[in-house]
Amino acid sequence: MKVLEKNLISAVSASAASNPAAYVIGNVLNDKPDFPYIGFSFSLTITVTISAGVNGFFIAGGLYDSASISVSASPASSGTINLNSSQYSSSDLLLENTRLLLPPEWVDLTVDGSSITRVDTGSNLASGTITVTLATSVDRRSGVSGNAIASWSRASANTGQFLDSGGDAVNLKDHQNIMIGSIVTRSSAYAVEKIIGDGTQTTDIVLSGDAATGSITAIQNPIKVGIIRAGTALSVANPMVGLGQGFQDFSERVRLANGGCMQTPKNMIKTYSISSIMTDANAKSFEGFYRSFRSKPFPALVTAGMAAGQNEDTQASGFFYFGNPPQISYATSEGSYSSVSFNVTEII
Repeated sequence: MKVLEKNLISAVSASAASNPAAYVIGNVLNDKPDFPYIGFSFSLTITVTISAGVNGFFIAGGLYDSASISVSASPASSGTINLNSSQYSSSDLLLENTRLLLPPEWVDLTVDGSSITRVDTGSNLASGTITVTLATSVDRRSGVSGNAIASWSRASANTGQFLDSGGDAVNLKDHQNIMIGSIVTRSSAYAVEKIIGDGTQTTDIVLSGDAATGSITAIQNPIKVGIIRAGTALSVANPMVGLGQGFQDFSERVRLANGGCMQTPKNMIKTYSISSIMTDANAKSFEGFYRSFRSKPFPALVTAGMAAGQNEDTQASGFFYFGNPPQISYATSEGSYSSVSFNVTEII
């Protein structure tokens, strides 16, 4: 198990401006993945400046169709390291009221000679930069249900609505593929800055520019990033057999008097109930980590060094907070090993 105990990012910048304006690149350094950076571009780079000592990189709250990083920390450098861009599920139902479509990702980074590789067996990085390259490319004019978006109908400056090929307003709550920051291409590219209600009224959509009425050639997802961290990881023993992974589902369910059910799907997060046998030194280090962070969220890789098919970097990583203080008890009479138990809860 690994936790990122020291953030070594000294600066962060992006090649593309944010749109809407409040979703600036600095948001990736806060503790609020639901207040992300949204870049107005089909492809962009994020430059992360790091101090010496980095051996772990973490990204969460993302939305993109392709992603990679490259690292330069003199005298070593990496080639292109591809990141995951596959969503949790290919089902269209995932899009309904779901904030987190892509899993988070943990990346080990260490130096071996002049190469920086995605392993944890080398030395920590010197100061340098991590360049994150992201792109959006998939056309999202077709939605989960209802007709595809075919055109824009202008009502007044920057405002209007989306129409299908028959000239009828498209209900965006049924469509599900349009969101704040979506990039709409007509004669030029425009970002969706505001959506009122279901988008079917004549002035329900606000764009970043004044697009004339006419055909839409493409709509892409915005490029989003909620959290970026790079720093020094504290590595402790993996959880014992019986590690408990659970989920907290915020969906609404109301049973009806006639046996029916009204339901509204909403966000879901993962939780872990962890027990680990740590050396005395590990247990003391972990106690120090908890004393430092307490209620503050942190990136973690819950299981490390598993078989490749476990996909631990995406499936067992997350941006967590402690659900309760760790409970520490001696596992041996001489105190050389301790049993450490605690819960963590994901933040999205």
